[in-house]
Amino acid sequence: MRLARFRSTLRTPGVARVLITSLVARLPLGMSSLGILLLVTRHHGYARAGLVTGLYVAAGGVSNIALSRAADRYGARAVLTPAAVGYAAGMTVLGLVPQTAYGVELVVAVLSGLSSPPVVAVVRGLWPRILDPVQAQAVYGLEASLQEIVFIAGPALVALIAAAAGAPAAVVATGALGLAGTIACVASPALRNVPRVTATRDRRRLRGVGLPAYMLAGFGLVLAFNMTEIGVVAFVSGRQASAASGGVLAAWSLGSFVGGLWFGAGASRVDDRAVLRGLLFVAAGVAVAAAASGPIVLAVLLFAGGMSIAPGLARLYSRIGAVAPEGASTEAFSWVAVGLLAGAAVGAVAGGVCVQHIGARATLLLSAAAPALVAVGLARWARGRDRATEHPLPS
Repeated sequence: MRLARFRSTLRTPGVARVLITSLVARLPLGMSSLGILLLVTRHHGYARAGLVTGLYVAAGGVSNIALSRAADRYGARAVLTPAAVGYAAGMTVLGLVPQTAYGVELVVAVLSGLSSPPVVAVVRGLWPRILDPVQAQAVYGLEASLQEIVFIAGPALVALIAAAAGAPAAVVATGALGLAGTIACVASPALRNVPRVTATRDRRRLRGVGLPAYMLAGFGLVLAFNMTEIGVVAFVSGRQASAASGGVLAAWSLGSFVGGLWFGAGASRVDDRAVLRGLLFVAAGVAVAAAASGPIVLAVLLFAGGMSIAPGLARLYSRIGAVAPEGASTEAFSWVAVGLLAGAAVGAVAGGVCVQHIGARATLLLSAAAPALVAVGLARWARGRDRATEHPLPS
């Protein structure tokens, strides 16, 4: 592995600062699902908790395109800051809703999701604008690994806060950390100085880059992740979600962290077929976890399988960064983020229903089907595109 790729990339002005501050802004990605599960399963089952989580995530997908496009046009600070304030307020209200007011929880979860600041799309859209293709591949791999810190620290923070002060406090803290990280991120000169998009030419060119296929790939990946997360929580906790599941989820994320560093330090070519191979590797890693005999074995298997997650996501991000028009890169990432969020929403609902009716182990096995089916379904499309036009990253 050539760690020099990381060093040269991080020396680019603004890159390290944006990476670090955006990690704090992304903490809600690792905290919100477990926090909502702990909050709602106190008085309702996994199916209802999964519906609250799914609506929260789906609402974020609905608003993601509009907010990302606005960030391109008006600047990150003008859009992300008020969105983060609204998000923190919504999560605070969600944490304070009376425990038996399930309908109110649904409404507030939707409002919180709608105000989620699209920090991830904005940051990923920044890299192709300030880095060359080799540095971009390195930073996508590094970013995918570092984001796993979010999924290691996030559940651990939720578990710690919930144990000390209760599930409502963990949900409120999720919004507060998202607000603090977003404000710190948008203050970076690298984001302030990005030229704003005023023309529609590059946006029209998005139609020819295969975004629906990349959205479907992201959908399959994240559907598997969210179904697996609920399956793991149920496998470890039983009928009511417990904070003990955070440690097993952290092992999964740690494996992804290692895998992402391996990918980012290398120089493998990223084409459409590489993206589909990543889907198959993730499916295999999740399916193997279903064979676990107990929580410790599950953690070990998830660590091993998790090594495919960050590389799978990094391949997808690298490919999008290579094919998206420069003036519409943020919007391209936001469209793919809609696929990711749709997968998270469907995965949360499906995971809750499956755990309730067929059990945790069967849910883990079933969650592997989505990325595998997507990869098989898109195989012919990938072969045709790679023959017609190549967008390799230089070695």
